[in-house]
Amino acid sequence: MILDPLSLFQASLEGNDSGTAILMIDSQTKSYEILLQNSIYTELAKEFDSRFFLKNKIKTNDFNTEIIYKVDGKILETSFGHFDYTKGIPGKQYTKFFVKDITIKQKQEEEIAWRLRFELGVASSIQILIQKPSIRESLPQALYQLLYFTEMDSIFFLKHMETTETDIENFEIWVNERKSTDFPLLPTKFQNLNWNREGINRWIHKLKNGKLIYLQKEKALPKEKWYFEESKVETLLWIPVHFENQFLGIMGFQKHTPNFVIHHENLLIFQTVSRWMGLFVQRDKDLTELNRYKSSLESLVLERTLDLSRTKEELERAYKAKTEFLAHVSHELRTPLNSIIGFSKLIQLPEADETGKEYLNYIYSGGTRLLKMINEILHLMKIESGQIELKIAEFKPEEICRQALELIKPQADAKRMEIRFYPPIQSKSLVSDSGKIQQILLNLLSNAIKYANHSFVEFHCEWNDSNLLFKVKDFGPGIPKEDQNRIFHSFTRLYDDGQIEGTGLGLSISQGLAEKLGGKIELTSLVGEGSTFTLIIPENRK
Repeated sequence: MILDPLSLFQASLEGNDSGTAILMIDSQTKSYEILLQNSIYTELAKEFDSRFFLKNKIKTNDFNTEIIYKVDGKILETSFGHFDYTKGIPGKQYTKFFVKDITIKQKQEEEIAWRLRFELGVASSIQILIQKPSIRESLPQALYQLLYFTEMDSIFFLKHMETTETDIENFEIWVNERKSTDFPLLPTKFQNLNWNREGINRWIHKLKNGKLIYLQKEKALPKEKWYFEESKVETLLWIPVHFENQFLGIMGFQKHTPNFVIHHENLLIFQTVSRWMGLFVQRDKDLTELNRYKSSLESLVLERTLDLSRTKEELERAYKAKTEFLAHVSHELRTPLNSIIGFSKLIQLPEADETGKEYLNYIYSGGTRLLKMINEILHLMKIESGQIELKIAEFKPEEICRQALELIKPQADAKRMEIRFYPPIQSKSLVSDSGKIQQILLNLLSNAIKYANHSFVEFHCEWNDSNLLFKVKDFGPGIPKEDQNRIFHSFTRLYDDGQIEGTGLGLSISQGLAEKLGGKIELTSLVGEGSTFTLIIPENRK
């Protein structure tokens, strides 16, 4: 066989900077041979097990674009491009295999998504503080909500109290929350601590002077190491809370897993939270003082209460405007996003323009991810406002189950998992909204596939008295009892290591839909043995 390797090699390099290899594939034996490769491919192939990767792709006949996330933080994108080669061996298939390092681009997209999530977390926290009269009581819930919009593992707020002792700083722990019980809480000794004797006096000195503390375990001074070891903290971010130059306390974010870095611009974003914290904490302090002197200072109480009421109304108006703006913008974004996604699939580029095709794929994948996030937010807002409309009809439950299985099959196949379906023994009709039920089932099955570490999940459909039960059982890590109620809260993700996609809205939306249908979702779980989510729909026969 006589090949023209120079022309093939030259074509593989034109118009792109990807690592490129030209493969000859034997579809009968599922084997391949690398005919040519450029220097970029030679280097990038060392970043992952390319031989195993290609062998598996050819075996499954899967030549779709795939993203590879490496443990060292690098992100690689792989793709294929088949072509006809008249001088090749009959029965062989020829293709170009591309590998590209997209770490920087992916990080930029993740940074934008992180900022959007953080802003939503701030808005959600402020809403909680506005709606409840007591800042002291609502602050733990508000900061807990904010915590789940960040990558941090725990959060606390130490309210600074006046003291006459010069060596001891007196604090009250107002907030002490964490994402998982695996992470320890802030020690109670910080309520009355001699910072100088404990070796961390420079921390309190900087905080009281308005400077934040961002410190990693390996960069701490020897006398400060005890805190990281005792609290099992790898990275801490402590932010001073001031109001009109008065030191009110410390807001702390902590990370308990290693190799975590907060970029400078994100530090500034974290710091903005302390400003509205100061406003609300000061408001709580003012209310306490007003109540204390209520009998002798009636006029002052009335004046300050009116001021606080006006402040509350302004904040409520600001939040209402922001909510309306978010809904309006979300609606406005969907139209151009749908156009972008649609036209990105319609655009036809020359076969040689591989770079253009890659960019079109970036546009399509990024657009679909953003559209999914917007749709979930809008859906949640509709549920909360009671705007969801039901389409009631009669149908067979097992038919909805099989449709859901067909839709979820690609996700299960991608993870090489089997879904074992157990249809109802008794076949009878149900009167409800089949579309809403299918949406709930798809979410429960998707979560089971994401978090299960077993080769299969179970899917049961059965009648129980006057109720129809759909059970999705996985064999994943399980959910601790103390976390089982809040798993249904909006934007809550227990095992959020950054590797699993999602916004934490799925279960909240599903529970809202189930309640709209007159049913509910129940959870039973044991740590280390897996979880079972049961959708209960009441029978409503004609």
